[in-house]
Amino acid sequence: MSDQLRDQLKKYKKKHGIKSPSPKKKSKKDNSESYSRSEIESLMGMNRPTYKRGPGGAYKQK
Repeated sequence: MSDQLRDQLKKYKKKHGIKSPSPKKKSKKDNSESYSRSEIESLMGMNRPTYKRGPGGAYKQK
């Protein structure tokens, strides 16, 4: 926005008594959830079986 237009807008608002809305404040949320080590490992997939390709292209468990 140009400076001239901004000045005109300020004068218009002052003349007509228009107030700009104040920005809303965001409230901070506390992260009260805590996960155990085993829960984090299961979410990351560390406890899943691993597979590899076998003869003929079939997947086999290691």
